[in-house]
Amino acid sequence: MTPLFELLSQDLRRYYRAESAEGRRAAAFHACFTYGFIATCLYRYGRWAKSIRPGWLSLPFKLVYRVLKVPMELVFGIDISVNSNIGPGLYIGHFGGIFLVCDAGANLSVAQGVTIGYKGAGKSDRWPRIGDNVYIGAGAKVIGDISIGEGVVIGANTAVTKDVPAHMRVVGAAVRMTSLPDAGEKRRRTQPVAVESPP
Repeated sequence: MTPLFELLSQDLRRYYRAESAEGRRAAAFHACFTYGFIATCLYRYGRWAKSIRPGWLSLPFKLVYRVLKVPMELVFGIDISVNSNIGPGLYIGHFGGIFLVCDAGANLSVAQGVTIGYKGAGKSDRWPRIGDNVYIGAGAKVIGDISIGEGVVIGANTAVTKDVPAHMRVVGAAVRMTSLPDAGEKRRRTQPVAVESPP
């Protein structure tokens, strides 16, 4: 496992570059206090605490992580599962509505409103696997037991549920409608019945 501070240093470099137009000192200050970097710090700390052996030694550190995780989610709206294995250079450039549970390579970039995780409804028991240098746009969803190749760009509001080869651009959210089981019967049961008034 890459040492904690080495990972954080590589994460911080991406935030620093994003703020570099403001000058070196201002960029360093703003990068350290960006909500995305703070959330990343907590995630890295949680991963480090989880790795401590023997397990009983990790209990105080895990408690600190749990205490900090709830206000982080409430205040910043960013939830990065400690079960995720995300490489160095994670960049979260926008605020809120972000949920990440995945295995990802280096330099993953995530915008606001992004969800990466299980398909749900008991339909998958694995999360996505994402290559290096992937960008995921605002409101995009990457769901299920799928692989996203290196250098992929996923456009805003795109729902990805299938494997994507390396160096591809993925855009759009096609809608496909199908009837739910017994939907017709449920509609018939819920329709109002006319009752005639007695003469």
